[in-house]
Amino acid sequence: MEELRHLRRWAAVLRVLTIVAMVILVLALVYGILFAVLPDGLRRAARLVPETSLSGPHRAAVALVGAVPGFAMLYVLGRMADLFGLYAGGEALSPACARNIQRIGVGLLAAVALELVARPAQIALVSLANPPGQRVLSISFEGADLGQILAAGLLITIGWTQREAARIARENEGFV
Repeated sequence: MEELRHLRRWAAVLRVLTIVAMVILVLALVYGILFAVLPDGLRRAARLVPETSLSGPHRAAVALVGAVPGFAMLYVLGRMADLFGLYAGGEALSPACARNIQRIGVGLLAAVALELVARPAQIALVSLANPPGQRVLSISFEGADLGQILAAGLLITIGWTQREAARIARENEGFV
């Protein structure tokens, strides 16, 4: 019973921190789109001449494309807040917990997929400022991407496993 009390306390704290992270992410996304500053790494990847400047709407479009994976992360954080809320309420082994764990995994997988599409799209958009023949499309896959894909798969699998464990626990309750 002591472990469950610790779980409930930590889950309540983590739920609040997750909600704070959601607010910060929303503010960062809005700020990034409204006050879009083109990062040097993106300028270099698009082979943009240093003195070339993009119009405000062009920069905002680049920032909006880059923000799309952040919207998927908002979904992930929302499911995490829901899961922590269930844990804080003393619910640790239930279909609802399993569903949230799976949804976190699916959301993380979607965020990675969107990031893999958004990066090249941003570079292509930025390079539109280059003269014809000097436009760039760059595709990359990093080790962190693979790690996130594996972590998403792990969460989806844990969610399936927990759903089965919750089903078995419910069946066993019927026998007692």
